[in-house]
Amino acid sequence: MIRRLVIAAVVLTLAFAAAGLLWLHHGLWGVRSPQLVELEIAEGMSARQILILLIDEGLLPSEAAGRLYLRAEADGRAMRFGHYVFPSGSRPVDVLEQILEGRVEMFSITVVEGSDAVSIGDQFSELGVGSAADWNALANRIAWIGQLAPAAPSLEGFFFPDTYRFAVGISAPAAARHLVDRFLEVWGEEAGGGTELWGTPLEVVTMASLVEAETSVPEERALVAGVFLNRLRRGILLQCDPTVVFALKRRQEWSGRLLRIHWEVDDPFNTYRYPGLPPGPINSPGRAALVAALHPEATPFLYFVARPGGGHAFSRTLAEHNRAVAELLRSRR
Repeated sequence: MIRRLVIAAVVLTLAFAAAGLLWLHHGLWGVRSPQLVELEIAEGMSARQILILLIDEGLLPSEAAGRLYLRAEADGRAMRFGHYVFPSGSRPVDVLEQILEGRVEMFSITVVEGSDAVSIGDQFSELGVGSAADWNALANRIAWIGQLAPAAPSLEGFFFPDTYRFAVGISAPAAARHLVDRFLEVWGEEAGGGTELWGTPLEVVTMASLVEAETSVPEERALVAGVFLNRLRRGILLQCDPTVVFALKRRQEWSGRLLRIHWEVDDPFNTYRYPGLPPGPINSPGRAALVAALHPEATPFLYFVARPGGGHAFSRTLAEHNRAVAELLRSRR
């Protein structure tokens, strides 16, 4: 009699276990969501909060099912925060795996060479990554480049231009730090290995920003850097028009047209009025401009001006330069 009771109890237990396994399998593998679901898993949410969120969205049958799966299959992986899109037909197991693997929704953004910090901030804020005010504040986090350029007035010039892929929902500080880290990585690649600099890293990056602003012709970049370096060493004003534009922009006085009267604006970035390099970069130089600034071409030229057909005319003397300027003005009539 006792033996029969034991057997019956074992059979009943096995039956319950089998039923539980069938329920679990059906709940996690046999059910599919009828529609696309988009949701945000906020940073700091606990596993229980995430499971309840999935239940509320109709993506998980029960908290118990989710916990059992995580206990058996997570294998040390944590559920990751971010913006997720679960297509229609997703099974609960697919949803849980997507969160465990952190397959969040992504977006791409291209920061163009020569962009200034304000325009970069506008790009990101238009995509919902912080506000323009957030990015203006982030541009002051010079501690991020403290070891390289402690005297930098801002992060202008250190948001590296490149194409990036970020998770939807990334914070503005995280995105900004990634751009700065990318700059530091490229700087290490190009300026590392015992490269002897002609100036401080801040001066080199500032020079690169002037090169970036003055020419997009590959073979002219190092030559432009060489001309500016010649002028610096001889104590000649750089007279770089893009620095005047930058000065006007930061004073909120830029109207879209540069006039001779603007050469007199009293601003430390105005290289028509203040000698030497400006206090810092005026834009974000790309890799090619950085390389040119790191390795200026040895040249006898002291001047350059745009050619009517493109590129620049380079001159050794002021007389040569004035003739090139006259030719440019004639072509514009």
